Amino acid sequence: MARWSILLLLALGMVLTAAPLVAAPDVMPLAVGLPRAAEVTLTGVLEGRDRATTRDLWFDVPAGTAQVHVAFAYEGRDRGVTITLGVADPFRFRGWGGGTKYDFSIGEAFATPSFLPGPVPAGRWRLMMTVPSIRTGDRSSWTARIWFSQQSNLEEVAFSTRPIRTGAGWYRGDLHTHSGQSDARCRSLAGREAGCPPFYTLREAVEHGLDFVALTDHNVTSQFIDMGYLQPHFDTLLLMPGRELTTRDGHANLLGYMGFVETDLGRPGAETPNAMIASAHATGGFLTINHPSRPTGEDCLGCGWAPTDTDYAKVDAVEVVNGGSTIETPGDREAAIVRQVRYWEALLDRGYRLVGIAGSDNHDAIQYRGNSPIGPQAAIGSLATVIRADDLSQGAILRGLRSGRVFVDLDEGRGRVLDLAASRGRDHAVMGGILPARAGRIVGTVHVEEVAGGRVELVVDGRRVPVAGGAIADDTADVAVALPHGAHKWFRADVRRSDGRLWLIGNPIYVR
Repeated sequence: MARWSILLLLALGMVLTAAPLVAAPDVMPLAVGLPRAAEVTLTGVLEGRDRATTRDLWFDVPAGTAQVHVAFAYEGRDRGVTITLGVADPFRFRGWGGGTKYDFSIGEAFATPSFLPGPVPAGRWRLMMTVPSIRTGDRSSWTARIWFSQQSNLEEVAFSTRPIRTGAGWYRGDLHTHSGQSDARCRSLAGREAGCPPFYTLREAVEHGLDFVALTDHNVTSQFIDMGYLQPHFDTLLLMPGRELTTRDGHANLLGYMGFVETDLGRPGAETPNAMIASAHATGGFLTINHPSRPTGEDCLGCGWAPTDTDYAKVDAVEVVNGGSTIETPGDREAAIVRQVRYWEALLDRGYRLVGIAGSDNHDAIQYRGNSPIGPQAAIGSLATVIRADDLSQGAILRGLRSGRVFVDLDEGRGRVLDLAASRGRDHAVMGGILPARAGRIVGTVHVEEVAGGRVELVVDGRRVPVAGGAIADDTADVAVALPHGAHKWFRADVRRSDGRLWLIGNPIYVR
């Protein structure tokens, strides 16, 4: 090939290069926040003669890819330069972002609006770049960066590839909600019974002051398409993908992972409940046993957790308070909450490390309008799981959950905090952590915020231990605690209201 032809191809950006993007002052800003360099970078320069032309920018997608993410930038928008983008995989057209979508994802379970979700075939893909406008004599540099992510990379296979909010803090959310993509029902505009759109759930989460919400419809993943479409609108709320693995022997939430998991017991991959748990846990998602102490029967087959041989080493968490069970279980609300907490504590006593979380289990987001077709529901945000995380992103929330630095708030509203730190000699741990078993007394500090009038209570191996000076007089307080002498397996702190009802439920520090 002649030298001038090679130079022309380089100028047109028809080759791949690893050169990083050097943004000129008027390059369109990139929203992408992927934590690694792009696998493919395409670059080029447009000139006035390129107006009203289209070219294909080819790139190869490797096998095993679950999501393709594209971030495109170009110069000269303020000078009238316009570039539009479309995408095709080796077999079909996957969408057209026009002149509005320059940072987008195409994945198996969801895609940015304007693009089609579905299988991500390996092979030759193309960006279809059209130039509706560029003035004679003008030049415009452009860069396309492309990432390939796998289902196991839950930081990147997410509805938002950048944090909704930066900075470490306590983030509040509901980890168990439903929409009409499964069995949530509410009233239509005409007053008829209809499936509740996911939009209602997300709107309620915002109005109830949540930072994140997981939509966990039963056994399906169709809600992920809605969530991918709605995340750019709900840009102050982190949307967490989830599903409720629903079987005749029990229910479990799987958070973060968006690929297929077999839920039909008896089939390959789910021959038994333990096999299903193992395959779900192996995805890297966060696995929670739901409402395990709830009665099961003809009204709700599998609502209680039935398997007595459960391999809890493959389980990450237990729902220590389920809003639906608390409302629907006959009798006193406080007694229903205590029964659920005691179920969790019995597993802690057996030596399992299981994070205690909560969820509303709401099936009618707009029940407050009256005449709900399915009866009273715990409102979204009426109780919450509060997580210490590095930022408000899917990866950070999942890491925060796994760390166990988590507490349950049984009331609505923001600002309450419960944290626990302890030490024995030179060893230190925070809530969710581990202290080595050795001689010496364990002492610690319970940090609380916005619970004035409450009282700190210490729970040691399931036994409630009064705390001297546990009454909380100020909005922020640090309460000193000391464990009784002797060997212990775990200990944690709760906050009770002035009338004795549970208010905040803390996770343990483990002694190993």
